[in-house]
Amino acid sequence: MNRHGGRAVTKLPSDPSAVPAARRFASQQLLDYPGPADAIDKTRLLVTELTTNAVLHAHSPIRLTVEPFDTAVRVEVRDDDPRPITPPQAPDPFATSGRGLWLVDTIARRWGVNANDRGKTVWFEVD
Repeated sequence: MNRHGGRAVTKLPSDPSAVPAARRFASQQLLDYPGPADAIDKTRLLVTELTTNAVLHAHSPIRLTVEPFDTAVRVEVRDDDPRPITPPQAPDPFATSGRGLWLVDTIARRWGVNANDRGKTVWFEVD
């Protein structure tokens, strides 16, 4: 059941400015979220990681959806790049990038990818 403002959607450019804008948008949607504070922190972190991935790899507009529920938050990051994503792997501790999907896989309670002819949506849920 969703009693916290419903599903909110925004469109973002394929530009580094999309990353802080996505984080602010997610934070705004969760202002009254009654769940644990760490769910909000997790959501902000994973939104940052997935939006960064979309900017770096998809080179297309981004659609961000945030939907808070009573017991979880669901986020979707959609882009127009139909290429499949690389499965997450533990990063080299000295690497300067490559942690995004690994963090999603490690932190989210569930996540996945929905592909279509025009692109893909990477989604996750946190408690």
